[in-house]
Formats: sequence, C-alpha cells, structure tokens
Amino acid sequence: MNNLTMVLVFISIIGSLFLLFMYVMWRGSKLPKIHPNNYISSPDENREVFLCCGDSITHGRIGYDWCSELSNQDNSRIYINAGINGDLAWNLNQRLDDIISCRPNIITILIGSNDAMGSQSKLMGDDYVKRKALPRTPSIDWFKENYELIIKSLIDNTNAKIYLITIPWIGESENEEIIEIIKNHNKVIKGLGRQYNLDVIPFFDEMNKFINNNKTKKFKEHSNDIYLINYKRFYRIVRALLMHYLFGFSWNAIGRKYGLLTTCDFIHLNEDSGRLIKNLVKDHLKIKS
Repeated sequence: MNNLTMVLVFISIIGSLFLLFMYVMWRGSKLPKIHPNNYISSPDENREVFLCCGDSITHGRIGYDWCSELSNQDNSRIYINAGINGDLAWNLNQRLDDIISCRPNIITILIGSNDAMGSQSKLMGDDYVKRKALPRTPSIDWFKENYELIIKSLIDNTNAKIYLITIPWIGESENEEIIEIIKNHNKVIKGLGRQYNLDVIPFFDEMNKFINNNKTKKFKEHSNDIYLINYKRFYRIVRALLMHYLFGFSWNAIGRKYGLLTTCDFIHLNEDSGRLIKNLVKDHLKIKS
C-alpha cells in the first residue's frame, strides 16, 4: 500500500467517523414529531391539547421519550412536546409565546436539571452561559425568578390546568453534592406549587423509592462511578447516543455499565425511570391506557 493510498484510507476512516458522530448528534437533538413550532390547531379538532414543556428530560431524544409514550397510549388528546435539550428555566421563559399559541388545555412543567447543574460550579455555569446564551450564570434564586415568571405567564395567558414536576435525580448517590442542590431546587418548585395552588408531581421522591427498593449487590459494585462535571460528562452522553442509535442498545442496558438503575448516563432517563414519570403523569391526570 503506497503512501497516497494510506492517506486516502485514513481520510475515509476519519470522514466516516465524523459522519457517524454527526448522525448520532442529530438523532439526539432532532425536534419531536409535534412541537410548538410545527403545531397548527384546527377549528374542527375537539381533542384537548396536552403540552409537555421542559428540557432534555422531556425532549426525549437522549433517553426515554415519556411524552411520546403518553401520546401512543392516549389518542383522546393531542400531545405537544415542548422540551429542548439543555434548556434552563430562563430559556423556557423566552419561548413561552410559542407554547401559549398552542392554546393548551393541560401543561406539565419539568425544568430545572440544567439550572441545578449550572449552579454547582463556575465551570458548569460558564459552560451554560456560552452554550445557552444566558444573560448571567445560573443560581437557585435566578431559577426561582424565572420559574415563577413561567407560572404567571401561563396562568395569565392560558386556561390550562398546570402541573409542576419535581426534577429527577442526577446520579444515584445521595451523598453527592448535586443531589442536595436538586433537593433545594425542588423545594422551590414545591413552594411555588403551594403559592399558586398548582399540583406538584413528585418525580424525585418516586425515583428515590425506586432506587432504594431496587439496589442490589451488583449495582453497589459500581459505587465509584459518580456524576462528574468534567469532560467525562459529555463523553457519557455521546456514548449513550452511539450505543442506542447505532447499535440498538436500550437506555437501561447502556446505564448498566455504571451500575445505574434510572439513567443511561447519570442524567437522562432510562426506560424504567421514563415509565415511572409517564405513569405518575397518567395517575395524576387519570389517563387510561
């Protein structure tokens, strides 16, 4: 094999890997089938509009798509997925006009995981400022301010029944700093629920029960695998996308490498936790399968 052939083979390999990487990133960020930007209401449509707004946990391209599964099981309503990867409460507040224009009858709000992660360290906060064009670094006070603005705007501009959902676990070690941060953000959500007389769906608490009820020796062997805020955080997300979209592994199977019961990469839901939130929403809204 001459030098030119070797160079061409090398370029072909690199090019193929790049295309595969771009493909899985596209699959991970592709907009849902029905989202606020492409939904067109019809005067002949009598079904209720159920709108799920949030971040990647709702978007459902990285991890289990619980919003689409609800739609598959309930054809009595139109389900609109208004989740966007990486969004903080501030980002969601900026796109409320599109959400309000859908004239929803029911709204779920599941936002705050990125606010929590962004407030954990300066490194994470600065990263979110750049990636999500934030006007300031995340903090719990700013989260509360924007979350309340979201609630007020939806109350003032829609007739929807609004449900707040507590944000899920990140990782599964209760001793991690991020868990305490999440608990504090969930206190904000619960407090706003009481203040505005809105139902709060206790996703975090139900995940807690699931984790504690299903721990086994096998999973305890992975106790050194923890949530990280360095480059490995991104690596784990990309790995999950590659394993799922290229090789067909379930989100459950992908997370087992780290001994995880509820996520595929310490952040995004696997099938077990995805079905958990789906069933919680169904129970609160009394949706029949």
